Amino acid sequence: MREKYQINRKDITIVVIVFIIICFLMVTNTIIGNRKRSLENINRDFAGQVKRVEYDIKQFPTITIGDSNYYIGAGYNTDHQIEEGDSVVKRRGSEVYKLIKFKTNKIIEFNK
Repeated sequence: MREKYQINRKDITIVVIVFIIICFLMVTNTIIGNRKRSLENINRDFAGQVKRVEYDIKQFPTITIGDSNYYIGAGYNTDHQIEEGDSVVKRRGSEVYKLIKFKTNKIIEFNK
């Protein structure tokens, strides 16, 4: 006779299968999300003077150029180099952001 809280092989197998399915779905969702963000980044095309720059908790910047905000996320080591007054250029089909410093006209490129 089976005790009230006894776990058998069938129960363990079901738990393991459910766990594997959940892990698979999480990995798939992450891969799809990363691919979507990468395509959005490649399709961006803008150039202009930075009106405002804010850094999130992970130290990734969101810049305001004109009336639009652009989030420069993971993979780019901007190292807090973007300041108000600088210019940023991003061309469609490229993953490179070009930063032109306001005071020195020095060009800094951020690659993934």
